[in-house]
Order: sequence, then structure tokens, then C-alpha cells
Amino acid sequence: MASQSPVDTLGSHAPAVRDLIVEVVQSRHDRVAEAHVTSGSRYAMLYSTLWRDLLVDAKDALVDRGFQSRKLSPAGYELPVVNDCLLYVWRVPGAPHAVSEFASSSTRKNGFAVPPPDPMLFEPDLGNVLESDADDASEDTDGANLERLVRAVGDTMPLVLIMVHSSPRQLQSIEWAVAVLDDAGKVKLHGHEAIWEPEVDVNDAASDVESFDSGTPAVPSVELQKQEDTRPDA
Repeated sequence: MASQSPVDTLGSHAPAVRDLIVEVVQSRHDRVAEAHVTSGSRYAMLYSTLWRDLLVDAKDALVDRGFQSRKLSPAGYELPVVNDCLLYVWRVPGAPHAVSEFASSSTRKNGFAVPPPDPMLFEPDLGNVLESDADDASEDTDGANLERLVRAVGDTMPLVLIMVHSSPRQLQSIEWAVAVLDDAGKVKLHGHEAIWEPEVDVNDAASDVESFDSGTPAVPSVELQKQEDTRPDA
């Protein structure tokens, strides 16, 4: 399990969950950033509450679509459960070892030891199944349910850590990975990849730059200047 990526862990739900999480993060960031700017505060204390809103927003969005949630003690954070996997949306602070120290609190540490839900409780399907593909989809669902039954015996749920890099000025990137807690209490990431980054308009960025592979370079004209003789007369 530790070597899997979020796509492997979330299974057929991965594309829809990715799109939903990106939408949730963008919406929350825009609202909190606007409130920060409107307040005119010189400090980022208002913006710093984003981390808790992200947890609640992600949980609500997925629970509204029929998924379960699990509460982490002692703080009581509720995390959504998709395909027997916990999702934790987290704004990464600026500390150099923030990711490896993610499990520094007892609540976050407990997120790595949560047993899966009742394997007989099947999950909703976020995708759209065409009528012509109904038989194939049914077979895939049966196989996935059997896999869940096998995996749930004496197991704990993997934790997909969704990392938000941002400032009040800009949402910089959204990444996800399967987080694993090692024996030293440090967090390691598997299948780490970006699921959203701001688009860069290459045409605008290079519109004023002349190509190096065509044309003739302009050579500055240099005119020799006559140097005055400053030697004293003999």
C-alpha cells in the first residue's frame, strides 16, 4: 500500500475527486484572500484560518455526494473517506521540514491508524456510466467491492495528503500524495504529483523577446575616438 499513488489508492474515483478538490480549494482560497485584502490587515492571521476551512469544505463536498467521513481524536477533525482512504486537505506552512513534520500533533498522527469502515457499506459512484457500458461497469464494481472486503481485514486506511501551497496573493499549487508514517514519526510521500498549477501564458511572456534562431543580431556601432596627447611639452 505504501508504494501506491493517490490515483491507485482512490481507484475509479480519482479523476472526479481530483476535480472536486481543486474546485473546493480554489473557491475557499479566493474568498479568504478577498477577505484578507478587504480587511487591509498587515498580518496574515485572518488568512491563516484557511487550513481549517479547507478540511470542512472538502468533507462537506464529499459527504454531500454520499461518501462517509471519520472523526479524528482528540481534536475531532472530520475527514472524508473515499475508496477506504482518508483525504486530508492541508495548507503547507513555510517551514522547511513542514511535510516530514506533518504528524507532529496527536490528531494528525491518529490519521495514520484509522481502521476502514464496514466493508459492506458500498460507496457512491462519482462518474457517469453510459447505458452501453453498464455491464462492464457492474463487473468492475463487483471486483472493486471484493477488493475492499479483502483489504479491510486487519488493515488501516491509507491517508492521501492534499497539499495546498498559497499566500494571500496567489494560489501557487495543489499537490497530492499517499502519506506514510515511518518508525521515527516522520512522514514520507509516495506518488507525489501536482494536480493543479496556475497556467502561464507563454505567448504573452515571450511576446517582446526576439527569437535567437532567426534574424541577424544587431551589432552596436563603435566609433574610434581620437585621444588627446596629454604629455607635457619637452
